[in-house]
Amino acid sequence: MILLFIHSSKFSFEVKEKAIERAEDPDPKSFSAENTLATFTTVERGDDNEIVEKAISNIIDVALKTKPDNVVIYPYAHLSSNLAEPTEAIKILDEMVQKLKEKNIKVVKAPFGWYKAFSLSCYGHPLSELSRRINKSIEYRKSKEMEVCLKFRSFPPGWAFMRKAVIERVKRDLKAIGVVYGEVNVTGYINLEFTKPEGRELPCVNENPVMIATYRGDGQLNYPSDFSDSENRYWIWKRENGSIKINLGSLLYYLLLTSKEKQTPSLPLWLSPIHVRVLKLTESEEVDKFSLSLKERGIRVQVDDLDEGIGKKIRRAGMDWIPYVAIVGERELQTKNLTVKVRDGSEQKPMTVEELEKVVREADDLMLPSNLPLSMKELKGVYENG
Repeated sequence: MILLFIHSSKFSFEVKEKAIERAEDPDPKSFSAENTLATFTTVERGDDNEIVEKAISNIIDVALKTKPDNVVIYPYAHLSSNLAEPTEAIKILDEMVQKLKEKNIKVVKAPFGWYKAFSLSCYGHPLSELSRRINKSIEYRKSKEMEVCLKFRSFPPGWAFMRKAVIERVKRDLKAIGVVYGEVNVTGYINLEFTKPEGRELPCVNENPVMIATYRGDGQLNYPSDFSDSENRYWIWKRENGSIKINLGSLLYYLLLTSKEKQTPSLPLWLSPIHVRVLKLTESEEVDKFSLSLKERGIRVQVDDLDEGIGKKIRRAGMDWIPYVAIVGERELQTKNLTVKVRDGSEQKPMTVEELEKVVREADDLMLPSNLPLSMKELKGVYENG
């Protein structure tokens, strides 16, 4: 089912002549009212009670936001080529009207199967023109591959960064002007909606909140439209009504899966919450100067200043998929060079702060700011006291 909402200061229709042989009785033959939510409704093949319930929820949602005096269910066959049979469409439309009346909503249905003249005057506010495609719920099965989502979701600050980074990635790729939130369709902007998951909550693909981005404008995404794991098939993006719609959770899952499939699993640098982790091997204040210098240059840096040995620090950095691990001890302080372990390629080499900054900036075109404290001791203290 497809719903097209037009919140109208004035709306009217008048029945003219039959469009199909099995048209229903033309009652009412005409209608006119102010402050009306005209709901142009296309019933599609396969629509059932589940679709009706979802449609009612959507109509009520829009009505609560726009506060019309009347709702008009207006049969409209021009939004889809996959139309339900007339008798089935009439049955579903009547059911929708009845359920809306049960919710104490003042509703009128335009007769099905007739040519009608209609006129409207759209209010023109941000929510005055909306469309909704009503689909059946997809019940995904939990797959073993979703463990990669759980790996990163177990660290909430990093997970929050990654979800934000995906939004910024899509914005950059589509050359969008900016991001607006809620049901506000602004050409050239990413329109971002947060919704509750339907069915079983699963990491990445169906977690709370589900993030859906819609973009109306020129632009292309260089990701597949869908992909599969061992249990399910997921959509990343699709085109609807002249817009491109992106499931940001599915996109994040795809990025994590492809990152894990590398010989050495590693994230795209723009997606990694941490660019550089500094392993502090001495308590000298000069080590802190290295770290602060990186931070001031816009590098997402974290200092492993926990009271543990170098071996454990290196293993932890590996498990955390840290792109660059900078070891700083007495030798590094003397040479003014960091000893840097590069995850992608598994090489180790001396680098100055300036050289490390250049490498990071060449690989990360977003350079989003860090949302983490510099010190791992400080971060650990927050969790222990929180």
